[in-house]
Amino acid sequence: MVVTRKRLAIAGLIIAAGFLVLWGIYTAAVHTTAGGRVFQFGLVGQAESVDPARVRNNVEKLMASTMYEPLVRWDDQTQSLKPCLANNWGYAKDAKSIIFALEADVKFHSGRRLNAHDVKMSWERSLRLSDSPVTRSLFSTVVGTEEFINGSAQEISGIKVLDAHTLQVNLTEPDSAFVYKVTHPAFWVVDTRDAIEIPPGTGPYKLDRFNAGEGLTVKAFRNYHGLRPAIAAVRFICYQDENQGLGAFKAGEIDALDSVPRSEVSALQADTDRHRLVKSPLMGFYAYAMNVNKAPYNQLNLRRAINYCIDRDLIIKNVMGGVGQPARGILPMAVPGYNRALQGYTLNTEKAIELLADTDYFKSVNPPVLQATYNTDEGHARVALALKNQLETMQIAVQPTSLSWEEYEKRMTSMQLDFFRLGWDADYPDADAFLYPLFHSSQIGVTNLTGYRNPQVDRILDAARAETQSNTERIKLLRRAEQIILDDAPMLWLVQKEMVSIIRPDVQGFKLDGLGLVNWSNLRFQEQHQQQGVEKVSGRTVPLTP
Repeated sequence: MVVTRKRLAIAGLIIAAGFLVLWGIYTAAVHTTAGGRVFQFGLVGQAESVDPARVRNNVEKLMASTMYEPLVRWDDQTQSLKPCLANNWGYAKDAKSIIFALEADVKFHSGRRLNAHDVKMSWERSLRLSDSPVTRSLFSTVVGTEEFINGSAQEISGIKVLDAHTLQVNLTEPDSAFVYKVTHPAFWVVDTRDAIEIPPGTGPYKLDRFNAGEGLTVKAFRNYHGLRPAIAAVRFICYQDENQGLGAFKAGEIDALDSVPRSEVSALQADTDRHRLVKSPLMGFYAYAMNVNKAPYNQLNLRRAINYCIDRDLIIKNVMGGVGQPARGILPMAVPGYNRALQGYTLNTEKAIELLADTDYFKSVNPPVLQATYNTDEGHARVALALKNQLETMQIAVQPTSLSWEEYEKRMTSMQLDFFRLGWDADYPDADAFLYPLFHSSQIGVTNLTGYRNPQVDRILDAARAETQSNTERIKLLRRAEQIILDDAPMLWLVQKEMVSIIRPDVQGFKLDGLGLVNWSNLRFQEQHQQQGVEKVSGRTVPLTP
């Protein structure tokens, strides 16, 4: 074919037109309104630090997630791990080491390029700075952790830098859950060479200013290695409680509030012209734990009977404002491996009576009164009262007992409480984050606060950690362990946690994942003329659905 100048000119016009179309699509995707409008995000709670080595609560974690990243990230939509700072990873056949291959084009906010040595230094810094037992437990299977903690070693010997972009982690025992643990803030990477109070990270936003107890402002990082955020800046404002935050939202001071009062959900749901509600299932549960080594909780049938005595749906409706799902089993539905076919516990008074008849609870003249202990809080008090009312219909006497947080935590962690409120939020997005720390006998006195011990469960959980070749087989093992633990009933499981957020109608792409985090690349403002054409078919958050 002969190429003429005319054909070249036409081809050039086609290419140029195609480029303009693609550019239009791109700019529409990342368009921000109101001249780079700041996203005003209200959070209920306080933040003392946004350094990932020091974060202690969900507010601090959510703030820090704008600036810092892990090697792998959790994707709620696909229920799987995705590349972040690492583009590939894999276990050795014996599941006792894992290699991460890092992205080559990642820059810190300081401008310096990330390398494998930075990851090692950052992880060691987290363990050095944190006194949290959670952080120590996350690192516990890494070779050299114990020596590093007690000061006999200057580095964690099991973290090996193979080259500039390859990191190897050697483990003391098989741990298929370790790759999920890496999503925890303790493993988010900071630039340790920049000795400032809040070190630079690699995230989509960089620090503008932070005031402890008040809030944080971050601005988009121009050299971000991933999909650049559409929102130019995010400002977090901290509120003492949900009512204060909701007042600020109604006054037009913020674009979103992470958590609304449960008592207001019904009214807010009825008026969605000026706002939208987003219900997010979380990887957490609300329960009452029982010390299985102390009477009367050392009787299996009593523990099981208590679980059959409770109408969880009624508690959610009357006490929790309809927020939450009944916890028939251990794992919340947001956790990968959640077993929808699991029968678990529901209200069954006939079964409860049958089980109680097989205990010695009613054989004494004065059956023991169950001391339902909780830390002082109006919401916890209402749950304890609901338990009392329901259990006493079965002639089981209950005395709600309130303690200050300090006294409650001290007595709980030293295993001095027999029947006590226990809220559990996953430290990493995996069933292992519930089953191993709460029920493996090696964790008794650390995170296993019921004293539960079952050698069969230990073997199954160990086998699940050793399984790295087939995730399907691993999930089967974890589900088997869950069923055995359920049958042993060391806890009274009540509610799977949910959070209801409120946002302006022009906020798009907002949702908390199971870990309570936001995908900042999805967040954007929708212009009014676009909103009118899109919102009518959206339906993602209205009506309010799980």
